[in-house]
Amino acid sequence: MWGPKRFLTYYFITGIGAALIQMLVVGIRIYSVKSGLSSEAISDVLAQGGQLLEQNMNYTDAAKGALNLLINTGTIGASGAVFGILLAFGMLFPNIPLYIIPFPFPIKAKWLVILYGASELFFGLAYLPGDNVAHFAHLGGMFFGIFVILYWKKKDKKNVRFY
Repeated sequence: MWGPKRFLTYYFITGIGAALIQMLVVGIRIYSVKSGLSSEAISDVLAQGGQLLEQNMNYTDAAKGALNLLINTGTIGASGAVFGILLAFGMLFPNIPLYIIPFPFPIKAKWLVILYGASELFFGLAYLPGDNVAHFAHLGGMFFGIFVILYWKKKDKKNVRFY
């Protein structure tokens, strides 16, 4: 529907947007955890935390362990961009019925996207250490996707010529 150039542009914008949102959320969490720790504890995590994780170990102190995981683990993947594509499908084809296993009834694409986004928000706010899912990257891909689609719709309406 968009063509390869616009699709690729959308994919990269939502992927980069997902990474930016994820980095912002991790930064906020680091700031929050650091505020409850002494400077010695923070220095200890910075100096030795990575080595502990390489040995499949972590700090027994919950705050130091959380800070260690936030600082010394990365995020990789394209799921934020995939969630952007999911959002685009829901916006462009909102009433398409989808059958999701194991449910024996169809659900409209717009409702599936809304429910999936709401579940990502719930799990992101619940923040379970060790979850290993970048929920806010998924939301970031959807967030940037909304703005790109709305921008393109506005831009395309302006460029329509009537003969």
